[in-house]
Amino acid sequence: MTDLITADVPAAAAAPSFAPSAAPSPPQDKFAAEDWDPARFDVQHWLGRAPWRTLKQTRYGIGADSGPVHHAVRDDRLVNQIYKLDIATFLTAERVSYLGIAKLMQYAPDEASQVFLATQAVDEARHYEVFCQRLAEFGVSPVQRDQLMEDMTTRELRSFYDLIREQVDRGDFAAAMMAHNIVLEGMAYPIYRYEAAYWSVFDPSLTQLIRGAFADEVHHVRFGEAIIARYTRLGDASRNRMQRLAREFHQLMTAVFESSIEHYVHLYQLVTDQYMDDVGDIEIFQGRKMRDVSEKDQVYILLGQIQEEHATRMQRIGL
Repeated sequence: MTDLITADVPAAAAAPSFAPSAAPSPPQDKFAAEDWDPARFDVQHWLGRAPWRTLKQTRYGIGADSGPVHHAVRDDRLVNQIYKLDIATFLTAERVSYLGIAKLMQYAPDEASQVFLATQAVDEARHYEVFCQRLAEFGVSPVQRDQLMEDMTTRELRSFYDLIREQVDRGDFAAAMMAHNIVLEGMAYPIYRYEAAYWSVFDPSLTQLIRGAFADEVHHVRFGEAIIARYTRLGDASRNRMQRLAREFHQLMTAVFESSIEHYVHLYQLVTDQYMDDVGDIEIFQGRKMRDVSEKDQVYILLGQIQEEHATRMQRIGL
């Protein structure tokens, strides 16, 4: 058999040698990046951060040791409605994210950024998938899910998303990075912290999904900060453009939260009042329990945290 395999193969090819002929050269950077470290944002780093660590031993983002779902999530019509509407809201943002980031890859100025955006597109698509999966487990069909998403997209939220899409459609990489990885992903910091706490008693599995998405958003924001800091150093014209866009998003962000108070906060208050014995001791904000803060005040506190963290981030990146 050996003779048949090697009969027509030159001796050198039949027994290749991989021993180095000399000492290896010092490792070179595989991607060029002037002022940020591509190794923090490449696919290998993503593999170590996500499937090998934060998602290890999970299925659709949920581990086997996740706690049971509170009966109210399935049996109480109001809690069930709020639960589905909340997930639908997550989905609207995740859909904007994965579609926008995938399209933005073609406008990235270098291959290191393109590779990072490929991993971000996977992250955002995974978030979309796991939240769709969670709704499906509660009997929501794709058609019903899309209707929920439409119902939750207020006029103000639609304007917010449209401004994000506009930056991508114009092919303006810096502006699109500001929109996606500074503004939209940055909003996730306080919102996901809040939502993870809010659902911790009603559904620990949903809390785990939210925390998994949050871990990814933190990474995306770090990349956004590195990129925007590069552009703000280019001069006043670039800096001023970023500042104008940031102000426009800030105004829209405030309008989105005020519309949520107008349309939905009373429903959340009804749920909290009805299940105060179960959820009252949740530390919804640091040092503040759910029973001590009305739902309307919670929204304003959340908006304040978003604005404060946004301002800090703007300073950090030179805006």
